[in-house]
Amino acid sequence: MRKLSFRQRRNYAVATTLLAVLLFAGITWVIRSRLGHASIFTGATLLVCLLGLVLIGVRRRLPILPLGNVSTWTQVHLYTGFFSSAIYWLHVPNLIGDGFFECALSLFFLIVTLSGFYGIYASRTLPKRLTSVQGQHRFDRVSWHRDQISTTARGLLDELGETSAIRVLGNFYTKYLHPFFNSRPSLTYVLVPTGVRRRRLLSGLRELDRYMETEGRSTSGKLAALVRRRDDLDYQFALQLRLRLWVVVHSFLSIVLVVAAIAHTIISLRYLG
Repeated sequence: MRKLSFRQRRNYAVATTLLAVLLFAGITWVIRSRLGHASIFTGATLLVCLLGLVLIGVRRRLPILPLGNVSTWTQVHLYTGFFSSAIYWLHVPNLIGDGFFECALSLFFLIVTLSGFYGIYASRTLPKRLTSVQGQHRFDRVSWHRDQISTTARGLLDELGETSAIRVLGNFYTKYLHPFFNSRPSLTYVLVPTGVRRRRLLSGLRELDRYMETEGRSTSGKLAALVRRRDDLDYQFALQLRLRLWVVVHSFLSIVLVVAAIAHTIISLRYLG
């Protein structure tokens, strides 16, 4: 049997999700037209979806379990999330609930939904951006790589000895390169990584070339290469940290949402009873 392409699988998944939404919308309309409690049907469906999404998320974090491919479960998670968003629209009379608890529950659902959409965007764009720079570093080894770059930079200056170049490069290193090589990237850079630091330092090193001989220029070029390595390392760190923080925040908010949804279900059933 011919294996389906990614585009074909996506088209089938989108069509299946839309059909499921239309089916549940039709059932909801029938229940309401018969003066039944459509909110119980949509609420129960939404709660089951939320529980399923949490379980699917746990499955994705445990790839060693023999329960199918992680990529398959990722797609199931994605389209279940789309389906849940549609069911939410069928369930609530207003986008934001009126009461305090209902309002908080609505906001939690919307925040989790938005963070899920951000996860789709991040999973599609960040890996490409990570591979666009030289070198691939594990997140837990970033500090070690920073120390290695800093030690190498300090060693380049020590190799110059008592020359005229050491006075020129030494002042620049003390004022600009030492803070750059021996500190973590700022919160601003982590949130929005740019090449401003890199360009400023490389430009400064190029300006120093006119004041140095061949040996000093060679050392300046090596320091410039280390600046590029360190900037690429910080860039990868910022993107990897963003992905890890998203996973933690999205998972935590999802669990809180499920707990709140269960409490809302219990309260609603007692009120109907």
